[in-house]
Amino acid sequence: MLYPIAELAGHSYWFYAAFSFGILALLLTVVVTAVLRATTPVRRWLPVAFFVHPVGGYLFHEVGYLDQVLFLLLFVALWLGSRGKWWAGTLVMTLAPTAHEISALTVIPLWLLAVWRSALPVRTAFAVSILPVAVNALLFSVPPVGSGAREHLITRIREGGWNWREDAIALFFRTQADNWSAYDPWNIALFLAPLALAAITMTAVVVGPGHDARGWATRALAVGASGAPFLLAFGGWDQHRWAFLLCVNLAVVAWLWCDGRENVKRAVVTLGLGLLLITHVPLGYFDGFNSVPLTGTAVRNYGEAAHWDPHGGPFEMPVRW
Repeated sequence: MLYPIAELAGHSYWFYAAFSFGILALLLTVVVTAVLRATTPVRRWLPVAFFVHPVGGYLFHEVGYLDQVLFLLLFVALWLGSRGKWWAGTLVMTLAPTAHEISALTVIPLWLLAVWRSALPVRTAFAVSILPVAVNALLFSVPPVGSGAREHLITRIREGGWNWREDAIALFFRTQADNWSAYDPWNIALFLAPLALAAITMTAVVVGPGHDARGWATRALAVGASGAPFLLAFGGWDQHRWAFLLCVNLAVVAWLWCDGRENVKRAVVTLGLGLLLITHVPLGYFDGFNSVPLTGTAVRNYGEAAHWDPHGGPFEMPVRW
C-alpha cells in the first residue's frame, strides 16, 4: 500500500522510518489518552506499569514491525465499539489478518473478548465476531506465495536501490516442517511456558467465575486471549518477541476487563504480583541488547554507563555500531 507514495519519495529509507515512527506515535497517543480518561485505578496505572516494565522498552525497540499496526487497528476498532459502531469496528479488524497472519493469536482474540463482554445480543455478537476470524482462516488456507512472486519482489527491491537478503526471501518458500528444522519449537515453548502460565493464572484470578453461559464463555475468551501468543512458539523462533506479545495481550485483557465492574483490590494485587513475576523473565532485544533489570546493581551500572562522559547528559551513551 505504501509503494505509490514510496515511489514518489525515491524509496528513501527515511520515508519508511518516518512511517514506522508515525505508527508508534499514534499508539502512544492512544495509550496516553486512555490513561488520562481512565476512571478506574487499574486502567489508570496498568499502562504506566507496562512502560516501566521491560516490555515497554521492547515496544520502542520493535518499531517498524507490523505488530504495532495490528494493535493500532485493534485500538481503533475498540474505540468504534465503545461508541456503539461495532460493525465499523469489525470491518477495521478484518484488515488485521491482511496485515499479518499472527493476528489470529494476538488481536483477534482480544477483539472477540471485547465483543462478547459488551452488551450486544448474542446473534449480533456472533455476527460481528465471525468476519475477521473467517478472513484469518481464509488467508491460512491459501498458498503464502504465488507463482513468480520471488522474482517480482526482487525486481521491486532493486528498483528502489535496496539490497535484498536471500534468507529473508527464502522464508516465504519454506514449509512449516522446514521452519521447524531450523529451530526447536519445543525449546521456545519451554521458554514461554512460565510466562504463559503466569498470564493465564492472573487472568483467571482477575475475571473470577461466571454466573451464566455467556459469563463463562467471556471468561474463557479472556483466559484464551491472555495465553494465545504462546502458540506462536510453533510458528517462528522469535521467542522474545512472543514473550513481548504475551505481556501485551495480558495488559490489554486486564484493561478491557477492569472497567469498574471487577473486584478492584483483587485485580490490583494480582496484576501487581504478576508484573513483578514477569519482570524476572529475561527479555532480550534485537542485536544483542537487553532490558535493564529492576535491581539496584543493574540500575547503578546503567547510571554509570549513561554518564561515561562527565560532561554529557543522561542519554549520551556510547553508540555500538
